[in-house]
Amino acid sequence: MTNSTYRNIILLVLCVTAGIVDVIGYLSLGHIFTANMTGNIVLLGLAIGNSLETTVFHSLTALGGFIIGVVGAAILVGNKEKTFWPKAVTIALGIEGLILLVFALLSSFSPSLHLTYLFIFLLSSAMGLQTTAARKLGVAGISTTVLTGTLANFFEDVTARFRSSRYRKTFNTDAILRALSLVLYCFGAAIAALAEPAYKFEIIWLPIVILLAIIIFVSTKFRSDSEKNNNDKDPFR
Repeated sequence: MTNSTYRNIILLVLCVTAGIVDVIGYLSLGHIFTANMTGNIVLLGLAIGNSLETTVFHSLTALGGFIIGVVGAAILVGNKEKTFWPKAVTIALGIEGLILLVFALLSSFSPSLHLTYLFIFLLSSAMGLQTTAARKLGVAGISTTVLTGTLANFFEDVTARFRSSRYRKTFNTDAILRALSLVLYCFGAAIAALAEPAYKFEIIWLPIVILLAIIIFVSTKFRSDSEKNNNDKDPFR
């Protein structure tokens, strides 16, 4: 497989991570989305309209954490090199993994009101980091967490294929990636939902392992390929 294929697979696997984290927040932390901020803003409006003070603060905590994660990732990757896989993206995913690790370790303690807010903040800030890091790669407009635009883009692609004979015979990789991102996000959500009754927070270890595997892979595969290409271009080596 090509490096582009590997990168696409990594991006899709991150969608699984987002689905798992979102369901943890929704089922175990007061019905709050920690990755899908569109849904979280709707829940915030519903809570304000129904005077649900606790839900309002939960939603605001999630939004605040997500914004901090996005801003932090933007500072980290925003003006860095525009390469196939920027090192800053790997660093951002590493920070995300550390945040999820802190969540996993703290989740072993007895839950309390203050810990709930901290848990929401940790998960949402991790998803903010992942969102901006994924967008830096610029693959099919996929951010791994904000799927409304991805869904719209996918059906725009489908419509174009049926309306124009020019597109009908074209294999559109972006459309396939968008469809798979939706499916895998749903798959991650299903995994977390199935695990929640018996393993309330333990399922968070799966995203941690996924991120660790991604970091190890890109640090070896992409770096070694880059060094090989540079050596091939150097006539004196």
